[in-house]
Amino acid sequence: MESDYLDLSFGLCIDSLTVSMLILVTTVSTLVHLYSTGYMSEDPHLPRFMSYLSLFTMFMIILVTADNLVQLFIG
Repeated sequence: MESDYLDLSFGLCIDSLTVSMLILVTTVSTLVHLYSTGYMSEDPHLPRFMSYLSLFTMFMIILVTADNLVQLFIG
């Protein structure tokens, strides 16, 4: 999006640091998801909790792959 004073763009920054952080975030997130399914197996609100946990993981991945400050703030 461009205007006279503002230029917003969406992009992904993929370098060696990003790849290593993506591996770390997805590994920890996978372990948390696996632990949570066993720990909360009797909870009636498990689908809502897993939705929130997946949403958190998505925003962490957005944070790690952010190309500019606006995306970093969203993540």
